[in-house]
Amino acid sequence: MIDYAGPMMSIETTLKEMHNALLDRDMETAMKKATILIVETKLLQNTLVLMKEKEEQHALRQQAQTV
Repeated sequence: MIDYAGPMMSIETTLKEMHNALLDRDMETAMKKATILIVETKLLQNTLVLMKEKEEQHALRQQAQTV
């Protein structure tokens, strides 16, 4: 099974860290966290694509078994 929770939790943690950096007016750290968020979001997007493909393959197998 493909797990989307891990990437989502990483995004949540990084977003919180970025928020804290902004509250501390540490723009350099906030910008670095924003870049990390882009990467983590892309990883999540790739995970979701894989999940969708797996579901589609499963549906096709189920359909083929009924024929």
